[in-house]
Amino acid sequence: MWNRFLCPSVTFATTVWEKDWRQVLLDPEYLPVRQIQNHCFPFVEKLLVINNVDDVAAVKKAALRWVDAGVLTKVVVAAEIADEMLSFFQWKLSDFCNDWIYYNALGPLAAIYCCEGDYLLYLTGDVYLAEPLSWIAPALKKMEKNPLYRVANPVWNQNYKEVKRESYRRTGSFYAAKSGFSDQLFLMKKELLRQPIYGEIRADSAHFPRGDVFEKRVFSYLKNRGWERIIYRHGSYIHENF
Repeated sequence: MWNRFLCPSVTFATTVWEKDWRQVLLDPEYLPVRQIQNHCFPFVEKLLVINNVDDVAAVKKAALRWVDAGVLTKVVVAAEIADEMLSFFQWKLSDFCNDWIYYNALGPLAAIYCCEGDYLLYLTGDVYLAEPLSWIAPALKKMEKNPLYRVANPVWNQNYKEVKRESYRRTGSFYAAKSGFSDQLFLMKKELLRQPIYGEIRADSAHFPRGDVFEKRVFSYLKNRGWERIIYRHGSYIHENF
């Protein structure tokens, strides 16, 4: 029987950049309700990564208000830890083809680097749940019981038919897929991500846009080991480009 008192700990993390920080940090409900509360899970910590903004001081001031309110527990400026973080993950600046790929990786890498929970729930600033969805506890149960299941997420953007088509079987409240990863939202064990695995790029990962981005590298890492993705089939997250 699944014991909620022995449930692995989970860190919530999201990131903001110049085009979405106002939506995430100034809207009174967006961060506390749509991004955090609607996951219906007692996160061990709630982390915000500030990445690629014009006025770091202004964004940090807005973020720290949520720390004072008890909504966030930690705020990290990615640029301030970039050198030590890239060294930890065995990446060099020359590994990034352009600034876009660099900043695209910096957000999730900072969340992984600073994560204290057993698992990391990471979502970009333009991702949220419109309604409460109790998906994390059953996802943890599945991943703890079956070592093939290494990443989990709800359906994306109401695309239930697409998810069913991309999966090979149904298992309880989830679909299982032989491959797949998105940096929009993922739940993964921290120890799997805190490895020097970001140089793995498969030939069949070319469907990821804009070059050798973070999600292409994690996709390759997972698929190289035959690990699978589970998708909670009773609810969807929303991704909007702000």
